[in-house]
Amino acid sequence: MHGGINDGTLIDFSISVNPFIPDFVKEALKESVKYERMYTYVEWLEDEFRKKFGVDSVIVAGATEAFHIIGWTFVKDAVVIIPEPNYTEYERVARFSASKIVKIRVFQSEEDYFERIDKVIFEERKNSSRCVLITGNPNNPTGEYTDFSDFAKDIYKKYGKEVLIILDEAFIDFVPKDEQFELCELDNLDNLIIVRTFTKILGVPGVRIGYVKSRSFKEIFEKYRMPWGIGGSGYAVLKSLIENFDDYEAFLSESSEYFKKERERFKNFSFFNSKTNYLVIDVGDSEEFQKFMHRNGLHVRTMEDFGMDGFVRVGLKDRVANEKLRRLVEEWYFHRGVEEKTVR
Repeated sequence: MHGGINDGTLIDFSISVNPFIPDFVKEALKESVKYERMYTYVEWLEDEFRKKFGVDSVIVAGATEAFHIIGWTFVKDAVVIIPEPNYTEYERVARFSASKIVKIRVFQSEEDYFERIDKVIFEERKNSSRCVLITGNPNNPTGEYTDFSDFAKDIYKKYGKEVLIILDEAFIDFVPKDEQFELCELDNLDNLIIVRTFTKILGVPGVRIGYVKSRSFKEIFEKYRMPWGIGGSGYAVLKSLIENFDDYEAFLSESSEYFKKERERFKNFSFFNSKTNYLVIDVGDSEEFQKFMHRNGLHVRTMEDFGMDGFVRVGLKDRVANEKLRRLVEEWYFHRGVEEKTVR
């Protein structure tokens, strides 16, 4: 499971979704019923969408549809390389058709991160013509954010299209604009696919809308995406987003600054230098910590499936809820005699 709980009595910190929704999205959802009564084609929006998000963009039904297309096309008979910890969906879709899956235990904060990935690519290329690297940036679950520019250029120079790099930037909008690494020049790299989604930043995970950016493989995503995949509500929100683009950009700025301030309040507990709306906390015994949270009306995301027993990931919410969480974490540390953790 990727987080979420079917219990309305608990404050759910297990999902990493913006607790705030912009007004133009709220209005669009009210109006969406008229689109639910018709077949809505993304092509009707795509020309205007590309004026805002790039000529190489393709609208998809959230990042999940993009990865399902990737699982049946780009990774077919290829060696898929996945640094860990990472979003567990990458491995699941890789199993659709990959010839081999190679996982590397390496955190983005480690100095030899790119060196170790490069070494694995080199070794796997000896026995396979094609490799696909899939990773999140920012990373899910750690929230670490890294500049892939030089690495991507180097891999393209060495291998061309024989080594594809798929960057999942689902949480990029939570990174303050002045801290983001500019990847626009990478549009010229024919081995790069960037996957993005609106559901996280807009606070509407039930509305499936996202897009991919790829100069070389744009037509493949257009060919294999589902007709009417975004549905009426997705169509309404995207249409409103395009029409209210200035408000959308203002909302991004406000959200990223809000979460930057909230992360600061958890700096003594955050195990990684997260740049997103979520962070990882070392609690020692995650099962007991979850019980402690439940007794106090909260729910968090345990991380056994990431290979991180004893850790939890929390998606930050509004200030009142965050303060309750912070106080409870502080209490947990105090009563267990655990020192506050410094950022990795």
